[in-house]
Amino acid sequence: MGRQITIKESVAESIAEIAWYIESKGLIDTAEKFTDEVYDYFIKISDSRRIHAICRDPGRALFGYRCIPYKKKYTIVF
Repeated sequence: MGRQITIKESVAESIAEIAWYIESKGLIDTAEKFTDEVYDYFIKISDSRRIHAICRDPGRALFGYRCIPYKKKYTIVF
């Protein structure tokens, strides 16, 4: 069984902003592909059999948050 995934509105807005930026460069298909890949990755990390590392950032680690790098450019925190 997987973890329940809830995507905050601010996260969805950030994803939409990145996709809009990609679209503004004339790469409409790439923007759609990026969005699909991000949401698919969220589903992939919902697998409860995997254990993810605690964040290196002391503030996030204090709350027990877990961090996963995504494409070496973004960090997913949960």
